[in-house]
Amino acid sequence: MGINNRPFFRSLQTASWRGVPFAVTGSTVKVGRRVALHEYPYRDEVWVEDLGRAGRRISLTGFLLQDAAYGGGDVIAQRSALIAACEAPDEGAGELVHPSLGRITASLLDFECEERSERGRSFEVRFTFIEAGSEAFPSLSIATQAQTGLSVVAAYAAIAQDFANRALSFLQTPAIVGEVERAAVAFVVNAQSITQRATSLVAMVATLEGTYGRFVGEFTAALKQPSTSIAQLIGAGAQARQAVTQSGKALVAAASVVDSAAMASATQSLVRAVQNANTDPHQAIQSLAALQQETQPAIRATAGLTDANAAVTALFRRSTVIALADSTAGYALSSYDDTQALRSTVFDALDAELTIAADTGDDATFEALGALETAVVQDLATRGESLAGMRDVAMGASLPVIVLAQRLYQDVSRYDKLVQQINPVNPAFAPAAFSAAVD
Repeated sequence: MGINNRPFFRSLQTASWRGVPFAVTGSTVKVGRRVALHEYPYRDEVWVEDLGRAGRRISLTGFLLQDAAYGGGDVIAQRSALIAACEAPDEGAGELVHPSLGRITASLLDFECEERSERGRSFEVRFTFIEAGSEAFPSLSIATQAQTGLSVVAAYAAIAQDFANRALSFLQTPAIVGEVERAAVAFVVNAQSITQRATSLVAMVATLEGTYGRFVGEFTAALKQPSTSIAQLIGAGAQARQAVTQSGKALVAAASVVDSAAMASATQSLVRAVQNANTDPHQAIQSLAALQQETQPAIRATAGLTDANAAVTALFRRSTVIALADSTAGYALSSYDDTQALRSTVFDALDAELTIAADTGDDATFEALGALETAVVQDLATRGESLAGMRDVAMGASLPVIVLAQRLYQDVSRYDKLVQQINPVNPAFAPAAFSAAVD
């Protein structure tokens, strides 16, 4: 049996660097760990700190030969091609085919080509490679969604502090205590009413597998849960309503004695329960915005009662708008215009509370809500800048929406999104002119 027919030699691959082949006579591989040696005065030992695996260094010795079995043709042309491959500005990395190690992504550290007259039409080549890894550099990008979460926590603490400062005077007058309790009861009723609508089967059924039309679950249709059943939806809705009820009872109990810290905590729990009762952040935005708008201060018979009502209502509205801002972190933005619409909704809600906080001298609340507004702006700007904007489209004739999805995007899976954007009377007959997100 010839040496080239033995199993080991049959398994060897033709060596090449960036596609240029060459013959190999020898190879070495240098491996190990990266370490840092720490030496200390008057100590005989050293401490060796492991810094991870060292880069694998591969040295190859070989030759280029005229009309060799590995291919290549003219040896001068082979050398020119190999030099070009070694000098190619390909960010230092390329594909090395090692005879026994196989294909490796490596960077060339050194290359030598030796020419000697007694060897005739051949060149000796020597390479030194190091195995290349993926590019990983630290970035200065800000985790905008996480920053929104931190700002939410700070805002809750600030409104609790300002409410505690104003609530100290309420305990001196029994009538004011009663007004605080009545305001709490009204807020709880509003929260329960909104939760009832959000957890109805009509609103939740769109999360089941299947298509129910665009008028069922407008904000939850994107959250399909194939493993969920009707019975599980009923149970989840009942659990969400119970959470709102329990938080409401805690708020009314704290309001009956004007325990400011307990009221702030119970209010936060209540608005979070309303937020979590909504299956989709899109729906949570709508529910919390409605709760804020329905929670309005009332004018009472005396100035003291009016002030107490305004202070308590401010706590409820501020907690609601903070939960609203928190929901934006999980909001799935569909287009640049959708980003701007969400930004406008949140800004209007936050600006209203910022104005009231400035008028009443609640400095901690003003600063915290301002920081929250900034965090939401940055988050929406970061996530929305790469999204397509809405554009006016004129087709010249009425076409089915599924045909428009193919024409505009070459992707019929975007049919549902396009139906939401166009909102036709019948998806089979879209208007000839409409607005849609165009990539």
